[in-house]
Amino acid sequence: MLSIEKKRTDKIDIVKPLTKYIKEQFSKSEADAHETAIQTLNSMREDIRNLQDKTETSKDMLWKYYSILSSLEIRFPIGESNVRISFPWTDSYRQRKTSLYSIYFERSCILFNYGSIISQIGASQSRSNVEGIKKACNSFQCAAGVFNSLREYISMHPECFASPDFSSESLGMIVALMIAQAQECIYEKAAMDNLSESIQSKLAAQVAENYETVDQLLNSATLKTLVDRNWSSTILIKVFLFKSIASYKHAKGLETISAFGEQVARLNSATDSINSAKANIQRFTPTELRDTVEKYLVTIIKYRDFAKKDNDTIYHDMVPPEHKLTPIEKKSIAKSIPLPEISFVDPFNNLVPYSVKEDAAYYNDQKEALLKKEVGNIDFNNQSAKASLLSMGLPGSIEALEVGIPKALQEKMDIVSSEHGVSNITSLLENLQLMSEEDSAICLAAGSILKKEEDEDNEMRNKYQASWHRTPSYTLTANLNQDLAKYQMHLQHSTKSDGFIRKKFEDNKQLIGELEHQDQVISLLPSNMLPSSKIPEIASLTVLLNDLDSLMATREQIAEKLKDLSKKDDITLKLIAPTRDKSVIYAEEIKKYEPLQISLNESFLKQQQIIENIRRENEKFTNSKSSQGGEREEILQRYANAFKIYQELKSNLDEGIQFYANFQEILVKFRTRCEDFANEREKERIELVRQISAGVNPYSPAPYTPSPNSSSGGYSPYGEAHQSPVMQQHHQPPPLGPPQSFRPPPYIHGAPQQPMMPPPHQYQYHHQVQMNQPPPPYQQSFAAPPPSFSVPPQIGKMPPQYKPK
Repeated sequence: MLSIEKKRTDKIDIVKPLTKYIKEQFSKSEADAHETAIQTLNSMREDIRNLQDKTETSKDMLWKYYSILSSLEIRFPIGESNVRISFPWTDSYRQRKTSLYSIYFERSCILFNYGSIISQIGASQSRSNVEGIKKACNSFQCAAGVFNSLREYISMHPECFASPDFSSESLGMIVALMIAQAQECIYEKAAMDNLSESIQSKLAAQVAENYETVDQLLNSATLKTLVDRNWSSTILIKVFLFKSIASYKHAKGLETISAFGEQVARLNSATDSINSAKANIQRFTPTELRDTVEKYLVTIIKYRDFAKKDNDTIYHDMVPPEHKLTPIEKKSIAKSIPLPEISFVDPFNNLVPYSVKEDAAYYNDQKEALLKKEVGNIDFNNQSAKASLLSMGLPGSIEALEVGIPKALQEKMDIVSSEHGVSNITSLLENLQLMSEEDSAICLAAGSILKKEEDEDNEMRNKYQASWHRTPSYTLTANLNQDLAKYQMHLQHSTKSDGFIRKKFEDNKQLIGELEHQDQVISLLPSNMLPSSKIPEIASLTVLLNDLDSLMATREQIAEKLKDLSKKDDITLKLIAPTRDKSVIYAEEIKKYEPLQISLNESFLKQQQIIENIRRENEKFTNSKSSQGGEREEILQRYANAFKIYQELKSNLDEGIQFYANFQEILVKFRTRCEDFANEREKERIELVRQISAGVNPYSPAPYTPSPNSSSGGYSPYGEAHQSPVMQQHHQPPPLGPPQSFRPPPYIHGAPQQPMMPPPHQYQYHHQVQMNQPPPPYQQSFAAPPPSFSVPPQIGKMPPQYKPK
């Protein structure tokens, strides 16, 4: 088997250019923070440069380096006019060196060597056993996939064509060679497994055709003088060898159908081909291939002579000329295996320009708006469906006709009982209260810190009068106090929501407790004298209700898919070095949500039809049923509502607890900012008191004034780290509103990667049915949600709107 020679490279220094770029474009601190990563990358390249062995370890090292280069490709403008790193590489045929200032060239060469190592691993396998054949076959197919991907990658970066082995003809030939050798392995396994002659002949015929393709490419004008001439000889031998094998195996199969004349003709063709193979053997032909040709030459000639003798003396079947023989059917099995996914810890992940972060945040805002709208549409339609059923007395009126305890009610009672319903809700409420109090305490502590610092500043100002020449606290804490007020407002809203949920629990606590203690339900439930089997309308109603349940369950699954997709949807890398306008990228990326939106749209339309069908069937059912089951029906509906409220209580409380947990992270960081600010001001106060006590000129440069927007300070509120007292006195205080960049990001469902301001948890109380109130009529109005399936115009083309019929 043939393998691809790897490319070679010289030692280069990537540390200085990359470090210089980070210093210039980001900061010295960022350069220092990435020093280890850059040194590691440089060492990794050296290890790659000196690779000698053909092992899985070498393959993995190449892939790791190739993966990290994908980060460099999008973050560093490596080229002759910017980050100047020249990558020298030889070609794999003649080892002639080409140097380019191109990260694309470096990645292409690494990917080429990755495929080269895989081809060498395949060629080195012993194919004397099935396991060795399988490993070789898989390696060749993987190598074909690598060189296929390389050909596509280079087509997007034409400068790489400077290396002759990167030409389209060269890479096409290598892919064809890998596929041909993989197909040969498949034939060898079929022969080892003693599969039928028909299958073996088809596989061998395909091997011959694949090698013919390789032979044509090798003899093209581009490659004829470039590739080692020994390859052409070896490939040509294999073309004739497998043509011979295909004819020989096919001829053996003809014996079973008594086609003796055609058998002789096929064997004559096989003999001609194997003789041609032998005629092309050179002194440099591999011993393994030479032996294979000799073995088949002896076998085929011997079998042909026996077949010819039998036909001449016994069967006298006409031997057709070769040109009239039907071509042997081919069976192609080998195919290229795609590259593995790039998965690695990006050492340069933090090198994202601020403008790109803003662009990504803009997309995230649109994405979250879309998600919020669709989740709202799902909730609206679910609540609308439940209200419609409730107005029709379903499913209680059906369950009332079941003899004994209805199965649906029994399942509800089992769930509440197993979860110790009342105790469970009570415990969740206690946890909610505890976390609310903790958040409030943190907020109160932060406010106390700011108040104490301001009181101390005012006290010193009153004491020292004009000598107290530092900036007043109220001008520096404007942003902090605004944040504090905002956080307090969120806590107030959340506390109000907590009160609603407590009241809902108290209003329904007795019924939930009865569900938990099943004997109470049984004692209250009147028996049923008319089983449901006597009413034919029940069957169609049950089917429709199941369809509605299934529809709502599917919508919840779609909602989870939307949330998962949104959580993973990060287009930052695509915005770092965009090849198209950002608006085009936004429009293309948001399209990934369209299939799920379409599914939701269809679901909403289908729900309307199902509700109408339920209404018609329920009217028939209502007209046909006895009026004796009214009390039983009312009690069953009451417990069905109680179970629904129990489930809602659990969901609301889980949401509230999660809100307080996320909010606590934000509040702790806010308190730390307040503490850092107060500590810096305390140091400044002590120093200023010391200066005044020592009689130091109060108009000398003022001590450092910390920024309220940073935990460690870094600039004064007027843009300079240090200013004289006179300048401080004449400056106007900063605006009271927080800067645009300080505005907290919108709440994202799930745990945020960075501290973000979640909205106060709010429960859909207005959709819940209180147990002490009669069910609402079917015509109860609901606030219509925003039109479904709309995307903000900045993103691109708007999907069709959901229009109820």
